Formats: sequence, C-alpha cells, structure tokens
Amino acid sequence: MKPGARIAAVIELYDGWTHTRDDADRVVSGYFGSRRYIGGGDRREISERFYNLIRHQARLGWWLAEVGYEFQDGRARMIADLVLHDGLKTAEIADRFCGEQFCPETLHPNEKHLINKLSDKTLDHDAQPGAVKTELPKWLYAELMKLHHENLTAEMAAYNQPAKLDLRVNRLRGTVEDAIKSLKADGIKDIERTPFAPNGLRLPLGLNMLVTAAYKDGLIEIQDEASQICVKLVDAKPGMTVLDMCAGGGGKTLGLAADMRGKGRILACDTHGGRLDNARKRARRAGAGDCIQQRIIADERDSWLRNKSGFFDRVLLDVPCSGLGTLRRNPALRWRIGQRDLRTLMGQQSKILKAGAAKVTKGGRLIYATCSIMPEENERLIETFMRDRKDFRPVPISEIWPDAPKSVPVPGGKDKPWLRLSPNVHGTDGFFVAVFERTAKGKVK
Repeated sequence: MKPGARIAAVIELYDGWTHTRDDADRVVSGYFGSRRYIGGGDRREISERFYNLIRHQARLGWWLAEVGYEFQDGRARMIADLVLHDGLKTAEIADRFCGEQFCPETLHPNEKHLINKLSDKTLDHDAQPGAVKTELPKWLYAELMKLHHENLTAEMAAYNQPAKLDLRVNRLRGTVEDAIKSLKADGIKDIERTPFAPNGLRLPLGLNMLVTAAYKDGLIEIQDEASQICVKLVDAKPGMTVLDMCAGGGGKTLGLAADMRGKGRILACDTHGGRLDNARKRARRAGAGDCIQQRIIADERDSWLRNKSGFFDRVLLDVPCSGLGTLRRNPALRWRIGQRDLRTLMGQQSKILKAGAAKVTKGGRLIYATCSIMPEENERLIETFMRDRKDFRPVPISEIWPDAPKSVPVPGGKDKPWLRLSPNVHGTDGFFVAVFERTAKGKVK
C-alpha cells in the first residue's frame, strides 16, 4: 500500500471507532477481516497509527481546540498527529494527502493553515490540564490523583506506551532454555527473560507466536508477566484441589496446572461457554487436560458450586473488572469505562468475593485479583472484606514469595499485604493481588 492509502485506512478506522465507540480491537479485526488483501506489514503500520490516535486522543483534541480548528474528526486528528508526533512538514503531509486512488483528498487551504499553526510544536504543552497531559477523562484523572498524587504523570506515561509481548514457558512441556532454543530455531530474536516471573520471556511487538513450533507444541503461552506473578502467588502445590472461579480463556488455569505439575484437581468455572471451549483446547495443547475440569456456571450463586463450600485448598478470583490496568494493550478502555460501569462492577466483585470465600477450606487460601488500577475495585473492596471476615487473615506477599527480587516493591504502603503492579514500576500490566488464609470455618456472611 502507498503511504497515503495507509493514512486513509487509519482515518476510516478512527472515524468508525468514534461513531460506534465499540471495542477498538473489535473494530480493527472487523476492518481487516473484510479486507484480507491488506498485507501484514501494512496491517501493522495501520494498527499502530490507529492506536496512536487513541493514545494521543486528549492532547490532539486540546491542540485542535487551542488553534481554533473547527473539526475533531479522524482526518483532522491524523493531520495533527503527523505534525505533533511525527514532526512532518506541509510538503511531506501533502504527499500522503494526494487525492490519488485509495489516498485521502488533497489538503484544503484551512488544513495547510492548521499545519502551519502546529509546526515546530509537540504533543505536550505546559498549558495542558492534568487530565489532558495524562490522557484521562476528568473523572478518572481525579480518582487516580488520590492514589498516585505527583507520580500520576509518570504512571500514565508508562500506560501510554505499547506493551511488549510476554510469554509463559509451560514447564509441563519443557524448560525455559528449551523454549528459547525453539524460538531461536524459528528465527525469533531479541528474547529476554522477564525480571520477576521465573518462567517468563519477553519479546518485541509484532511477532506472530501462533506459527512457531513452541506454541504449537504447547511449550509457550502468551501471558503478561503480571498474570504470571498472580499465578505464582496462588502458590498451588501438587495434589491440591483448586478453584479458578472466573477462569475465562484459561490462561491462569494453565499456569496453576504447571505449578502443580499436572497432579491434583483444578476446577475452572466461567459463565461463558465459548471461553471455556477455548480453555479446553489450550489445556490439551499444554498437556494439562487430565487435571483440569471446566464447568459453566450461571453466576457466583450457582447451585452446583454452592455445594462445594469449604472444599478447596486454593480459590482464585480473577474477577470481572474495568480492565484499566491493560491500557498499554487496550488504550481505548479509558474512554469507554464510566463511573456507572465502575459501580456495577464493584457490586459484582463484592458478590464474587463473598461466594469465593465460602469455598475455601480451613487452612486454605483465597486469592483476589484484578487487572484494574482503581482503588474502588481493589484496596477499598479488600478492606471491607477484612473488616467483615475475621475468619480470614491477610497473607503478606513476602510470606508467599520470600525470594522475590528486592525491586518488587509492594506499593500498597507500609504493612499493606497486597501487591499492586504497574508498567511504570515493574514493566507489567497494571495488576492487583491480595491473598487471604482461612483460619477457621467461620460463618458465611
């Protein structure tokens, strides 16, 4: 594709996304799914530019308003991004907006005037409000300021960078060294070990793992390091009985099976049958099918699951959440999640936490996790649980992971037993994990 044709595709994608406010990944998938003639290299550049427009959403909007430009559509934002982010001049932009087949129409005089006004400027400006600088809706900026204070700008700058590709090596199929050797044989370069997860590898973006022998043989799974750390903190041992109550596609379930060396029983539950179907396929590829049982449940009050009270050594609750910890991979989420959505999620999380606690045997552990950065979904909910459930004690992360690298701080504050991960501090997705041990049978509240 010509450079101008790729730019036209980005504009079309962006305008489609703003019109529907659908999930950005779904918009991209639908766009390329109906245009299979677009090659891999073109797809990567188009996708990257599209997601950059979303990552620069607030600042581009601020600049267009600042210079008095009347339009805020994909074309205007693309022109502004080419100037402010790429540093292109009028002639270079005109080469792309050339009016040829599949390319954008030629530049209008007012667009050339816009380019001149933005020339020699960058995306950032001292006069931008905090919410604009951090690329956040105003309500979300105010909430996160309470958590991060003066560190919020640095935190959000990290969330606004694309994430690298993290892999978990499946120890049921081989070692980390086996995986590295296999990936290198397939021409994969620049392979790094993850700094915290012992079985993790980190690769550059843009690689297709699905065609590698390591993936086909079940030796690797695509999984962010934060999720791998969460699985480690479950501390599942061979022979245990484990409940993964919100299993989804089964990524953490597979990690648990590997930690248990395939010995024991894992019950993976979810309300969506399609997710569990995918989890079954992944389990077979990973060689973990014998110890994993999948089951569809109606909700956290499911009658079959209710009969399992006090039954499990470990209960993992990777609860439905806002997903705001995945902004590096899903930058559009910040513009889709609202305060009403958050309140609804908090109600669901509280119910799941209560139901999950009832399934833990005495001496067993309850692990609450989210890929959210919101205190309402994490610390505040956990503090309520600690106040109401005296039959559970919080387990400090250091007790479960005594050999954790010293560079893994626990930013919950002094004497806070939970772990909060972030791309700025740890290079992972944003993630929250709290672990509790049941000290007595207690009475379900």
